[in-house]
Amino acid sequence: MHKLLIKMLFVITTIFIIIPLSNAKNTVPQFSEYPVKSVYTGTTARLDISDPDARMFRTRLNDALQQKADFAGEYVTTMWGCGASCRMYSFVNKRTGKLLQAGFGGEENSEDVIATNPWSRLLVTQEEHMDQNYAVESLTVRFYVLENGELKLIKTTKKAVTQEKN
Repeated sequence: MHKLLIKMLFVITTIFIIIPLSNAKNTVPQFSEYPVKSVYTGTTARLDISDPDARMFRTRLNDALQQKADFAGEYVTTMWGCGASCRMYSFVNKRTGKLLQAGFGGEENSEDVIATNPWSRLLVTQEEHMDQNYAVESLTVRFYVLENGELKLIKTTKKAVTQEKN
């Protein structure tokens, strides 16, 4: 179920945000600008449960390790619900079994991971900003690059959302 949700979120975001932004004369980072040398296809490592977060979410992370790398050549993105309108995103390394310390989502961070690429270190997130009626007013899209095991924010864009009147 979570794979389907991630795929649907990715398709919708690509159509309405990534493609329009990328057509704006390379004003946003492109996956091709942050390549990796290869995508890991070797034996999948066992989950390193010495990390308290990895131990706590070991079932979800072990399930993720069964998937192909989808980010930075050796990471698998995984997402799970944590309440109403709450999602957690983590990245587990297929080669080492270690959890990337950076993650997104949760009660205090409403960024959704909307785009990754197995051949790129670039990661794209989106945060929705809502009005008092919980209608989306604006979107913040953030671009991160994985460098030396850490996600570095390289660009932020904001876009107002126009509401259709009935």
